[in-house]
Amino acid sequence: MRAQAVPDDLRGVWQRTLQQTDTDTATPPPSDSSSWVRWLQTSSWHGDLRVTQQTLSDRMARPLAELSAPQLAVLAQQQGFAGITQFEALPEGQICTWLRRVDYQPPGLQPDAGWMMFEQADRLIEIGVHADYNEVWVRLPDSVGRYVALAGIGDDGQDNGVRLLIAGVYMMLVRPRRQRWPRGMTPGYTLSDVMLTFPEQALAWLDCEVSFGRLQQGLWHVERSTLPEREGQHWPLSLHRVDQARARLRLADRSTDWQVLEWTCDTDSVSP
Repeated sequence: MRAQAVPDDLRGVWQRTLQQTDTDTATPPPSDSSSWVRWLQTSSWHGDLRVTQQTLSDRMARPLAELSAPQLAVLAQQQGFAGITQFEALPEGQICTWLRRVDYQPPGLQPDAGWMMFEQADRLIEIGVHADYNEVWVRLPDSVGRYVALAGIGDDGQDNGVRLLIAGVYMMLVRPRRQRWPRGMTPGYTLSDVMLTFPEQALAWLDCEVSFGRLQQGLWHVERSTLPEREGQHWPLSLHRVDQARARLRLADRSTDWQVLEWTCDTDSVSP
């Protein structure tokens, strides 16, 4: 069956409240209810940011170059990614597969896919297809009604890999790292593994941005980011669709043109 657009009841911003792994074991499975996790979903694009409690507890809002080696090592535990979401409605249930175009971590061994089962309209359970886990997600208020996905345009006029995603009053900005993964890297490596193997390039490996925040009173308030220095910042923002293929973003004091990937919005302007 061909993948479909993500239905409206799955769109919005979802907060993970619980994760259980190794659910097939006889002993109670390990669980995580303390990590800060947000998943933003439009009809075809997603962004996801996951920050562990350990990473939050030792966090300093400073540039990477001003952090110590232990602080950088803790940052490597973060997860963040963005890309296309494939949705399939099967007789057995609904499956989402998240195809990552940008990823804070190295490529995984298995596809990222989950069975999606609703307990309530704004509460769902995700069960891993290729991995043994259960996750509980709750949709945030004010995260529905409008959905925007934009692709950044480089100096050469081509897609530069940057993504801007909006769901309701929330926005996520994703910028890939400039450093390529090492050639011949073993599949399944974590970012911590890469940093231990190539410590001299630690800053380059960590220089991948996934920032999430709320649009409010003409500002984008950055709540969490893979780059701690971004957190707590407030940026003046305005966004206007110029035509079907192009939108103009003014963020802080810089104006840039973006390619429109999705614009599910009643107006041509997004007002924070």
